[in-house]
Amino acid sequence: MAAHGADQAPASIRETGAFSKASALPMKPCEIQPGWVRSGQPVTHYSEHSTAADELAWTSVWDCTQGTFEWHYALDEIVYILEGETRVTDAHGRTHTLRAGSIGYFPAHTTWYWEVDQYVRKVAICRREVPVGLRLATRLLARINLDGRLLRRLRAKGQVTGAITRKRAAAVMLMLAAAVGAIAAN
Repeated sequence: MAAHGADQAPASIRETGAFSKASALPMKPCEIQPGWVRSGQPVTHYSEHSTAADELAWTSVWDCTQGTFEWHYALDEIVYILEGETRVTDAHGRTHTLRAGSIGYFPAHTTWYWEVDQYVRKVAICRREVPVGLRLATRLLARINLDGRLLRRLRAKGQVTGAITRKRAAAVMLMLAAAVGAIAAN
């Protein structure tokens, strides 16, 4: 007798993971906003690698040719430099040199000045912030791992699989987060 689901293809990367060499990802052009460029004509490319089930976090590869520019971070970003080098300067004038093997963290709602002398390529892990009103509820739910328990329970019952399970679990999590947030506000 085959294991449950053994004869079915995995529904998504949520079940199988996502694995690739950064150099094998197909890169697409992306533009730095023209008003942010300070010198040169930097050319940038990116490729999405993976996205979390809640769509609050994702991983991508990004590269850039010579130029200087501001970058306004609307979300948190952790970078790992794969090749090349860049200098990044914060609003207080502190400069950090990032080269192959370096890790950097750029908090949401900050602006950084990038100086790329020749070329830089990075892996970026980006994360949107959880809205302030839902942070306590999200932390509590994460601590008790309710979403993971719910997904395992639904799969064990064989009710639904793949995207439908995630959507159902996400809807329940959202309702629970709102309820806990309302309780915490009172």
